[in-house]
Amino acid sequence: MTVISKEKVKDMYYANLMYEYHRVTEKIRLFGNKYGMSFVDFEKAVKSAEKEDTEKWDDYMEWKGYEKVLQIITLLKIKQPIFS
Repeated sequence: MTVISKEKVKDMYYANLMYEYHRVTEKIRLFGNKYGMSFVDFEKAVKSAEKEDTEKWDDYMEWKGYEKVLQIITLLKIKQPIFS
């Protein structure tokens, strides 16, 4: 039987959380570079455009998802006592 210590589990959890954090922030950075603006500004531009651009709407939905995941990861990092 394999036994894994609490510390190893915490380390693996934290490593996975940090991996996801960096993966998501990189995707957000790429969208910011592609459009030359923040998500909030991009959202306003997409929603107020007179003509619908499907590529921008697709990117908007994906970017919005990454922003939401980033919020969740940030909350997990704050709420978890193992990170203090």
